[in-house]
Parts: sequence; structure tokens; C-alpha cells
Amino acid sequence: MEKKWYYGISYVFSIFLANLFVSYFGIINLFGLVFPAGAIFIGLTFSLRDLVQREFGHKVWYFMIASMVITTLLGILLSHLPIPLWKVAVASSVAFIVAEALDWLVYTIVSKDIIFRVTVSNLFSAPVDSILFVGIAFGAWGITNPPVYGQAIVKYLSGLLIIPLLLYFRRPKKNVLLFE
Repeated sequence: MEKKWYYGISYVFSIFLANLFVSYFGIINLFGLVFPAGAIFIGLTFSLRDLVQREFGHKVWYFMIASMVITTLLGILLSHLPIPLWKVAVASSVAFIVAEALDWLVYTIVSKDIIFRVTVSNLFSAPVDSILFVGIAFGAWGITNPPVYGQAIVKYLSGLLIIPLLLYFRRPKKNVLLFE
């Protein structure tokens, strides 16, 4: 399988994991930050979306729409969880389409290297997603609300976790001879 498909599959799967973690664990407190449990996965989602866009171009929208449909269907199927997944799915869908569209736009406009583009696009999309998601799912609106700014920080930082992977793949490959 080509590398670009791993990015696409990881992107869709990270959204599924984020919504599942929020439904099971709700809002958590970790190292003094309060945030919905799925925030770590969504931070990765923004960066993975950037990689999918780099590999597939504007066809990334197919992945974005498929992810939103899968999230909504899972919300209907798993509505018995502690925090009903349908509520998480609605919050996720609204936040997702707005923040992912913003991430797409910023990534498209910025014309530097991939690391700069990921860093800048996540800087815009993480807080917008956090305000919308936490507000809709938990009724906690505003960037000054601890779950909102906690989630924005966690999302942004977890989105940067992809940078070492990008640096690794940027290195020139060495030719290794098994037999001389």
C-alpha cells in the first residue's frame, strides 16, 4: 500500500478514536489542563489532514466528508455511552467542518514547507475547533473556559507530534547493500 493511503486511513481513524474517547471519558484533567479526552487525537487529525492534502490535493475533501459521515453513523449506533455519541457526533461534525475547512484554507494559502504549513494551519484550526466542539458538546463556550483553552493547547501540541515523523521522512535515504 502506498504511504499516502496510510495517511488517509490514519486521518479517518484518528477522528473515530477522538469521538470514542470523548464519549467514554468525557472531560479529563491531566497535568493541570482540563480538556475532552479525545483532544489528543484531534490534534493529530489536523496534521494528518495536512498530509492527506499534500498527497491527494483538494481530494482531501473526500476524506473529510467520509470522516464526518462515519462519525455521524457511529453516533447513532453508539448512543448508549455515558456521553451520548450522537451529541459528540453533532458537536464534532459542526466543529469539524468549520475547523477543517479553515485548516484547509490556511494550509492552501501558506506556501512554505510542510512543517511550517502544518504549524500555522493548526494554530488557526485548533482554537476554532475547541470553541465549537466544547460549546456544543458540553455547553462550555468561550476561549477562557478551562475545557476550551485546555483542549486548544492539547490539540495544538499533539498536532505538532507529527513533525518528528516529517523530519524523519525528509532525511535522505542511505543506500544499504546487503551483499558486496
